[in-house]
Amino acid sequence: MVRVGMANASATNAYLSSQVLSSTNDTLMKKLIKDCAKKYSYTIDALQASLQNLNAELYDYAYMDVMAAADYPIVCHNSFRRSPGLAYPSELALKEDGLKRICDVALGIIDNLVR
Repeated sequence: MVRVGMANASATNAYLSSQVLSSTNDTLMKKLIKDCAKKYSYTIDALQASLQNLNAELYDYAYMDVMAAADYPIVCHNSFRRSPGLAYPSELALKEDGLKRICDVALGIIDNLVR
């Protein structure tokens, strides 16, 4: 499931990177999209770390890594909320929701590994 999350985050990162190139001339929007791309890059890193911790049977650390991975997109969403007049892209909202669901499943699996 963690690999599915990594694929989702990678696809979202690629989507955001393409949006930077094709987005409007709105510099604030471009900045937010670039920042969000960074957050999804951090998401990938956190999920990669969770895989390493799962392989080492360090389940507490793996759990924290997946939780961090789920939080980075929320930071992206919040940056749009702090920018009046800029709507959070609906495509990004769908991708964020998908990643959250994937991370929730991964967390449930890790919970069961600990038991």
